[in-house]
Amino acid sequence: MPKQTEITYPIPDQPYQLRLDTTTFCQAKCLSCHRYLSNRQGEMATEFMVKILDDVKRWDEPLGEIVPMNYGEIFMRKDWVWVLQTISDKLPLTPIVIPTNGYALIEKNVDLLCSVETFKVINFSVNAYFDETYEKFTGLPAKNMQRIEEACKRIKVLRSDVVIRLSMVSDPMYQTDIEKDAFKKFWGQFGEVWIIPAASSNRPDKKPIIHTSIPCRSIFSDIVVGYDGKLTSCCFDPSMIIDCGEYSGDLRRDWRNPKLEELRMVHNEHNRQTIKWCKGCSFA
Repeated sequence: MPKQTEITYPIPDQPYQLRLDTTTFCQAKCLSCHRYLSNRQGEMATEFMVKILDDVKRWDEPLGEIVPMNYGEIFMRKDWVWVLQTISDKLPLTPIVIPTNGYALIEKNVDLLCSVETFKVINFSVNAYFDETYEKFTGLPAKNMQRIEEACKRIKVLRSDVVIRLSMVSDPMYQTDIEKDAFKKFWGQFGEVWIIPAASSNRPDKKPIIHTSIPCRSIFSDIVVGYDGKLTSCCFDPSMIIDCGEYSGDLRRDWRNPKLEELRMVHNEHNRQTIKWCKGCSFA
């Protein structure tokens, strides 16, 4: 049988995914979300965002995909339409991926979202089938699931090219198998159903029993630029505890900066347990 230490990753010349931390604010308080571990609050200045987009626009190879938020909700920004349209205009060959709780997607906003040409993927974080579970899990009213359903139907009509995903972060702490099966059956009518196992990822209520030595795949494919210019490559570090440097004005160069190179080397040498933040994480 293979060993964990046989798994390593090459370092590409540029990231596949860029997440812009355009806002840290969100209406939901999902039990599985790592936002509650962070005190970082802010919005990315428009001038700073444009600077990053102009930088990425100069790359010879188009960016694989762009996500206009990290742990926030893009629709909390008053200028969200402008933000998405600017991304589309600057990076016409890069798909925009939108994770959302769907709370803001009334009919008018769905129409505006669908007017953005490079909007290609939307993931609704639903996480429940039953009303009681939804309200306890997300902190939002259960009627929001009806809004998500209507948004899915309208997107299908307006933009048949857009991939619709409905996701559940799954854990027996949150949902039963019956609820998980019902979720798949119901939401499968409207798009792709994604059941995502809840990772430990330094949550105080979820500690890994068996620590992994497998390198984290996200640090070899993704980069996040914080609203204040801080960099991370970690999926589960909303506070940006791991020091990955700051945006220099050249993101392609930053992708291979000494701090990120050191982080990847430690992971590829199967020594992630020497990094306090990575030691408590089960994501790989």
